[in-house]
Amino acid sequence: MDHRFTFSIFTMEINGKPTLALQAKRHADAERLCEHDRLRAKLSTITSHGTPLCDASATMKLRLANAEEAVLYRRATQSIEPSSDTNVVYLVDLDG
Repeated sequence: MDHRFTFSIFTMEINGKPTLALQAKRHADAERLCEHDRLRAKLSTITSHGTPLCDASATMKLRLANAEEAVLYRRATQSIEPSSDTNVVYLVDLDG
């Protein structure tokens, strides 16, 4: 039996809105990549339609990406050279 993990694509919802996607081996790995305090601070500086993606009271939830979100992630990352960095794909329109 092959015990190697394949990568899964996860979606971060902010206040119930799918906002970003990333790839990890396990849900726990994705959660570590999205350490909520650091991620919240970064997302508070990024805006979509003039509104920060996240604020101090925002609810953040990580889940497996649905088929459409997974396709968007794969398209956005297909031409990126493999690296040890985690690629994040925003699922919302960003300002600037």
